[in-house]
Amino acid sequence: MGSKSLGQSAEIYDYVIAHGSEPPDDVLRALQEETAEIGVLAAMQIDAEQGALLTWLTRALGVRRAIEVGTFTGYSSVCIARGLPEDGALLCLDVSEEWTSIARRYWERAGLSKRIELRLAPASETLEALPMEESFDLAFIDADKTSYASYLA
Repeated sequence: MGSKSLGQSAEIYDYVIAHGSEPPDDVLRALQEETAEIGVLAAMQIDAEQGALLTWLTRALGVRRAIEVGTFTGYSSVCIARGLPEDGALLCLDVSEEWTSIARRYWERAGLSKRIELRLAPASETLEALPMEESFDLAFIDADKTSYASYLA
């Protein structure tokens, strides 16, 4: 059973994996492997099934503009950006140059770097500075859990 699955039987998890998504492609698999080398912090990366769901949701909802709070090494941002149309845009907010430098390499490798803008600063400050008329069709918040309330304010 997946390490991030709560309250779910092994049978249900196996069914979802077998019928709910395709395995990660070469880009995502390489990103998973490189992130795993980080050690204990690698647990911050979303699972492949969550990534597949993000791509599917982005496409199904017709998302044109998305925002991600907490990018880490970029797995979720690759998945979201893949669900966007060619002229779609993803704004990524993070504080770590170290981890997002990995993300940038994989955005380039996946051919998505033109769709993704990264802002390195505390997310609450970046969100506050956005123009009031700025809007997004999808928001994925996966940063420090204690700050969620401020990100949603």
